Amino acid sequence: MLSAGCKLVDGYTRCAIIDYGRGDLYFISHDYYTLLQKMDRLKIKDIEKELDSDSRIHFYNFLDFILENELGFFADDPMKFPVMSEMPEDDYIELQDVIIEIDQQIFDLEIFLKLCDDLKNLRCKDFQIRLLSTADLKFLTTIVDIIETTNCNYIEIHCMFNPDITEDDLSEFVEKHVLVSHFYLYGAPFIRKKEVMNSIPGFHSLALGCLYYLNYSFDEGNCCGIINMGNLNFSSIYVHNKLKTRNGCLDKKISIDRFGNIKNCPSMSQVYGNVQDTSINEIIGNHDFRKYWFIKKDQISVCKVCEFRYSCTDCRAFTNDSTDMYGKPAKCGYDPYTGKWKDHAMHTVKHKMNFIQDSK
Repeated sequence: MLSAGCKLVDGYTRCAIIDYGRGDLYFISHDYYTLLQKMDRLKIKDIEKELDSDSRIHFYNFLDFILENELGFFADDPMKFPVMSEMPEDDYIELQDVIIEIDQQIFDLEIFLKLCDDLKNLRCKDFQIRLLSTADLKFLTTIVDIIETTNCNYIEIHCMFNPDITEDDLSEFVEKHVLVSHFYLYGAPFIRKKEVMNSIPGFHSLALGCLYYLNYSFDEGNCCGIINMGNLNFSSIYVHNKLKTRNGCLDKKISIDRFGNIKNCPSMSQVYGNVQDTSINEIIGNHDFRKYWFIKKDQISVCKVCEFRYSCTDCRAFTNDSTDMYGKPAKCGYDPYTGKWKDHAMHTVKHKMNFIQDSK
């Protein structure tokens, strides 16, 4: 039996076993992929009957490999290990993510309060705030205090670096606002990541959040959609299951630009309404808006034959063909038809990869 934390994915040139429990990736041939599918939950003696003497040698070698790497195991009674459902267990969530652009010069407190009330009623979990100006902690305190009343789980802030605000000021802000987990500051004179820790004598230190100093300007999301070997996700079987049925980026997401226009994503052009006269609940019930939620990897050009497709979040804002909602992501550095990455897409490899070349 294949371990519950492992998944098989077929590709055009090769297939993959992904061990989500350890974050490991193993490439195998199509023949071994087919063999694993046949092996799962069958008796060894019944598999042997279908193999000739040469194939049995390769079968036993492959079986040793599976057992040594704990990708599978023997069981006397498979009924004690039922197949786990691959359906995402998040139907209770009506809205997962919101991205809100805020221009302090035209900010309307009353409209923002109404927006947050809508998001609270929809039980929105994650907030990303894009402040289109330099950091202003007094203004951000007002914003975050309101967001915290929505009972969300997570707040992320993006804004321009302000040399008048010290690192201690920012750390104190993160300590005070426990939901602020990531704070990105663009246009800084250096690149650095600073963890904000809560240190109490006699206790282990607790990470409260992170400050990210970046030496380039905020491009309002145009950096989104980049796919390289380093940002593939081999750590979450939940992501794997979700990408089989939903869009990895746009599912249960909404964005509001600085003028109140409602979109699927800040980098997409289509507007479905404005928060001044339209409720968020009305928008997420709109079929044209929701259609992007259900674009899955098996429908996307080229992606559908890629062995990495269920470990790769998908961008619909930047595609090779802007008129095709199923077009390949334009910023993907991998070609599944050759099994090759572009040079720039391999520089951040962080995953253990293993290869099985023999496919007899």
